[in-house]
Amino acid sequence: MTQKELNYVEDIYNHEMLIISVFNDIAENIDDKKYQTVLKEHIKAHTSLAKKQEKLLEDCANE
Repeated sequence: MTQKELNYVEDIYNHEMLIISVFNDIAENIDDKKYQTVLKEHIKAHTSLAKKQEKLLEDCANE
C-alpha cells in the first residue's frame, strides 16, 4: 500500500472514531430510549468498521 493510500485509510479510521464519539455523546444526552437504541446500533456498526480499518493499518505496518 502506498503512503497516500495509507493516509486515506488513516483518515477514514479517524472519521469513524469521530462518528463514534459524537454518537456516544448524543446517546448519553438524549432521553428517548428509541433514539438511544438506534444510536447504539450505529455505534456498533461504526466500531466494527473501525476495527477492520485498525487491522488493515496494523497489517500495513507489519509489512
